[in-house]
Amino acid sequence: MHRQYLPEWNRLVERVGLENAQQFYAHVSRSPGSPPSVGSSSYLRGKAGRPKWIGYSRTIHYEISGAGRIDYQWTNEESSGADSDLHPVVRILTIDLNSH
Repeated sequence: MHRQYLPEWNRLVERVGLENAQQFYAHVSRSPGSPPSVGSSSYLRGKAGRPKWIGYSRTIHYEISGAGRIDYQWTNEESSGADSDLHPVVRILTIDLNSH
């Protein structure tokens, strides 16, 4: 996680609790394309679910403790430059902490 997102991470922890936030972080860092071991996720349908970048997954809608949702896309092959190695990347699209 980039340091510029630390305030958002802290708000997430305040809203859903440290354990739920850590479960989400563990899920996206280890197996973002698989169903989470705790909680639920699904692929968004329609236009909202389409990949935003070439090589990325469809949008995954992760329910976090009934307090909201986090939508993200991921890829196993992202490069930060011509001389850089390919590595997995998860891009968070939205964090909505309002109950729905």
